[in-house]
Formats: sequence, C-alpha cells, structure tokens
Amino acid sequence: MAKLNYIALGAAGLAVISVFLPWVEASSSASFGGYSASYSSGGISGISIAGGIFGLLVALAGGFMAFKNIKFAFIAGALNFLNGLGYMLGWFGAGGGGSYSSSFGGGSAKASVDPQIGLYLFVLASLVFVIFTLKNLKGEKTV
Repeated sequence: MAKLNYIALGAAGLAVISVFLPWVEASSSASFGGYSASYSSGGISGISIAGGIFGLLVALAGGFMAFKNIKFAFIAGALNFLNGLGYMLGWFGAGGGGSYSSSFGGGSAKASVDPQIGLYLFVLASLVFVIFTLKNLKGEKTV
C-alpha cells in the first residue's frame, strides 16, 4: 500500500476550512450636498460566492484523490489555485483589490474591494497541495 501524503491532505483540509472564512470585503461611500453615507460588507465568505462553492467541491475531490493516491490529484490543486488567484486579481469580477472613485460637482462616490485572509489561505493551501502531490507523484516514479 502506498504511503499517505499527509501534507497534501492537510492542505486540502485547510482549503476546505478557508472557504468558510472571509474572502473579500466590499465597501462604498458617497457624499453630496453635505450629506454622506457609507457601507461595508465586513467580509464576504467564500461559500457565499460561486468561486468558493466551486473551490470547496474541488478541494474535497482533491483530498479524496490524494487519499486514494490518484496520480492526477495535482490538477484539483491547480484548478483551485487558479480559482483563488482569479478572485485576487479580479478576473471573475469579484475581488481584485483596488479602490474606485468618482466625483461630479458637489458629489463624490468611492468603492473598494479588498481580498481577505480566507482567500489568501485558500490560494496558499492550493499551492501547497499542488507542490506536494507533484512531489509525491515524482517520488512514486523514481521508486
């Protein structure tokens, strides 16, 4: 029986947990004629957005594949890495970090979207999963 890849299993577990943590925070503010208002989401968890649900399912599948020592398990980690990176860089319309502002006459508006700790953990766990499943695959070929 092949040796279990505990680091890859741990990384898959961390990716699953990170989906329930805040991924992005959206905030906005506006002012006009001496009146102002602002709003902050306080953090939107990954499970609340489609990319987080997809990431959860892929992380669970990747954990199962790592447990069963399926040689293409690294693909699950690569998919999740690209998924998380896409949200960080704004490829999917959410996240991307950055601030947007506009003003006209006496009014102004500002909005910002910032990545949060859950998204960083998700990307890191996915990268570790890819590295250690590939390392395990390489180790099996040399034996």
